[in-house]
Amino acid sequence: MLFPKGGWEIDESIQEAALRETIEEAGVTGIVECELLGEWNFKSRAHNTDYQGYMFPLLVQDQLAEWPEKNVRSRKWMSVAEARKVCQHWWMKEALDRLVMRLTSQQLHGKEDSVGTCSLS
Repeated sequence: MLFPKGGWEIDESIQEAALRETIEEAGVTGIVECELLGEWNFKSRAHNTDYQGYMFPLLVQDQLAEWPEKNVRSRKWMSVAEARKVCQHWWMKEALDRLVMRLTSQQLHGKEDSVGTCSLS
């Protein structure tokens, strides 16, 4: 299991890149939160290169029937516990843990419906 990831273009913000990658790789669209879950350094096996990744939460609003990488990737919905078990990378597990902590904190403070959204043009 992998989270959508990739680079961003010169003419887009990092949040716009996150949304584009999610549409391309997972076929979902929604609201990207402005506040990062975190930044991680990881090594690409395919390119033997070090990268810095930025992880944003996405409030999914729509699942697309067709998406650019549908023939190479599949989409599967699962619980956080299931996702954590099948995560291939430590930094993805850490991102899930941070998301759970953030959502739990929001619930404790009565902010379940508040999402710090970014203005994507």
